[in-house]
Amino acid sequence: MNSWLSEMSSEEAGAWELAMTSHSFGQEDWSAARNLLLRLLREDGKTASDELLRSYLCCCAESGSGVQPLPSLASLAHELYQEHGMENAQARKL
Repeated sequence: MNSWLSEMSSEEAGAWELAMTSHSFGQEDWSAARNLLLRLLREDGKTASDELLRSYLCCCAESGSGVQPLPSLASLAHELYQEHGMENAQARKL
């Protein structure tokens, strides 16, 4: 199991693994995209649960299907976030 997944509960890690196997991106792609999304949220003073992050990144992964060559998941996430933000993100508590 990847180190970022090992830091989660087995249930949460299993949910991420299920999401990853449903799309054309590897664990490193998912990790990079998750880290990027967390950074973008932090810069905007927001936070989101892993469930919301996973759902958002699944939408990003689906948006890239059929595109050749396949862009990185992080670039898809960055583009989607810049255009639409993340509606369900919460303001970070200081």
